[in-house]
Formats: sequence, C-alpha cells, structure tokens
Amino acid sequence: MNTKRKNKSVKTAAKQPDMIVAKIVSEFKDRTRAEIRKWRQALELAGDINTPRLYLIQDLYDNLKDDGHFISQVELRKAATLCSPFSIIDRATGEVNEEKTKLFKTEWFYNFMEDVLESPYYGYTLLELSDPVTMQFSLVPRRNLVPLFSMVLPEVNATTGISYATGYENSLIHVGKPSDIGLMANICGQLIWKRNAQQSWADFSEKYGQPLLTATTNKTSQGDIDKIETMLSALGEAAQAVLPEGTTIDIKPFAGSDAYQVYDKQIERINTEIGKPITGGTMISDNGASRSQSEVHERNLDEKIAAADQRIVTFTVNGQLLRIMQAVGWDVNPETDEFIFDTSVKLALKDYFEIVTRLLDKGYPIPTKWISKTFNIPITGDPVAPVQTALPTGNKSEGKPGGFLANFQ
Repeated sequence: MNTKRKNKSVKTAAKQPDMIVAKIVSEFKDRTRAEIRKWRQALELAGDINTPRLYLIQDLYDNLKDDGHFISQVELRKAATLCSPFSIIDRATGEVNEEKTKLFKTEWFYNFMEDVLESPYYGYTLLELSDPVTMQFSLVPRRNLVPLFSMVLPEVNATTGISYATGYENSLIHVGKPSDIGLMANICGQLIWKRNAQQSWADFSEKYGQPLLTATTNKTSQGDIDKIETMLSALGEAAQAVLPEGTTIDIKPFAGSDAYQVYDKQIERINTEIGKPITGGTMISDNGASRSQSEVHERNLDEKIAAADQRIVTFTVNGQLLRIMQAVGWDVNPETDEFIFDTSVKLALKDYFEIVTRLLDKGYPIPTKWISKTFNIPITGDPVAPVQTALPTGNKSEGKPGGFLANFQ
C-alpha cells in the first residue's frame, strides 16, 4: 500500500513474541468420522457454564465444511457483500475521500472482510493485527478461544490462558457476540446425515451396481467348478469366457426399489435445509420452475441478508478498524472519516440517461464533466444549441384582414 502514513516509524509486527497467535500451540485436530453423537457432545461442551470449550465444535466444523453445497452457499452470500461498492466519506460533508477509499480497495481489506464475513457461520471471531505496515490480520484459532471469559488458551485443554480483556485495544478486532457459535451449529446435523446418505449410496452401488452373474453347470468336479468361478470373475472385465460343456450363464439385473429416489431425494432435501439458513432460499443456486420465486429469493439475499452482512462490516470498520489504523500511524481518523457501502438504487444505464435528459430539458444545470464520466462519452467543449431552420414562405397577396373568408362578411 502506497498511501501516506503519518507515523513513519511503524515496524512490522508479524509473529512477534507478544502476539497472541504466536503463543498458541499447534495440536491434533479430530478428523475422524463425524457422527450425531459427536455433534451433541460438542454442543454440550461449548455450552458448559463453568468451563466452556470450543475445540470439539470447531473441529467438527472443519471436518464438515468441505461439503460442496455448503461451500457454494457460503461463497454466494459472501460475494453479495464483497462485490458491493463502498467508500470512505467525510462525516461532516458527506463527500467521498478518493485517496482514503483507494487505500481500502486493496487486497488486505478484502481479506479482512472475508474473515469478518465468516463470523455468521463459525461464530465469534477474533482477529489480531500481525503487520501494521501492510495491515495484515491473523485469525486467532476459534478452537482456542473462550469468548465468554475473554481468554485464549495456548492449548485446548489448558486451565489458564491469555486474557485479552485489556491491553490489546490497538491490535484485536472482535466480531460477533461472545456467546455465538455460528449458524453451522444448526447445520452440522444435516451435513452429517448427507455424508451418511452419500456413503450408503456408494455402498449400495458397490453391491448392486453391477448385474448378478450366475452359472449353472452339470459338472461336479472341483476343478471344473473352480474354472467356472475364475471365468465368472473375469467375465465382467473381458465380456467373454470359455466354460466347460453343459454350463450356462444368467445375467440378473438389480430388480429392487429405486435407490436413486431413496438416496438422491434425501440428499436433495438436505441441501435445501442447508441453503435456507445461509442464503434464505434454494432457487438462487439451484434450478427452479418459477422465475418469480427465484427473483424473490434473489431479492431476499441482496436486500436483506447481504444488507445485514454489510452492517456487520460497517460496524466493525467504523467502530474498531479505523481507530486501530490511526493508532498504528495510518492517515485515517474515526472522528471525521466514515466507511459506508453504496446503498443507492441501481438503475439501468438507459433509464439513468433518460432521467438526466429530462432534467436537462427542464433547464437544470448538470456538469458536462460528470455526464462524460458517468456515461463514458467523450465530450469536448460546451454544448451548442441546435440551429433553427426557417420554414419557406410563399408570396402572399395583400388582402383585407381576415383573409379570403373576410370577403363574405
């Protein structure tokens, strides 16, 4: 970032010994099969009144968050905010500060927003400033947090930890409520059932996906029977076999119930239960028969859910980030600067141009420079009034006032 800093003596603080993330010990994470029993135990441990611990529930989140549908819904919801225009304005005048806005429209801030926007899914989030020069933040592992006690445990089973209640005002960003463990606490059950359904379907395909091959023979010697068994095993690959005389082969396809309807419908139902809490609907990413319903779901995401996520980012930036940036030497002031998302109504360019044209026709002065920039039209010089062409006039005979009809008065 090349924007000017007021304090030139700020030093890189990445991985310094006094940082909280530097004191956390890397430990084993439970990656074994997720089960409903584990989910219940993790919820109980996270809600313990005396010694709440989050490592079980956070390990379960890490185990289950690689589901394809879950990823698509989360990325879609985050993109609704990450792709929204924003700016830094002067609180007094409301004017956009282009230089400070440019500072925020760089990689570090989008990475920061991504971390902030994950708090609705995974719960209370604690970010630590690791490098004031590049404004890089490190995510304090949630499995080591005890938010209700404002404590970070160097090891998940430790009885004492690092208190961040005071002394870290200029380096820590807090997002969410300390008691919040995220939407995923409610979705875990669905993700576990979906994974079990997929595994059961895979087992079913392995057992019954191939037709049953049977052989009937009048041979009784063990050698002939072994030869027939060997040829049956190879028949699926070679599609040909040499069998003893008197041997017939019968191919019996699976004739049971439709496994597709059993497993696929279950997975489809689970996907809807996963998508609704995240994006508020199912037709944004999935095919739907009703265009009107799809548009309703899209408006719910853009106008309600994304607006709520934008408020989280706005409160975090204005309430904490600007103050920290000022403390480490950046030329921002939380008293005079304000971060906002652009919430103006968006119109099609054609409709926008028609409004501007009508205002011009009514005599409202609109700067030519603004029109050129807004509509990407090169305009040079001042507007020239159109030349009025006089209509041709014929020779008129002089007569009495009133024209021809006056002769009959």
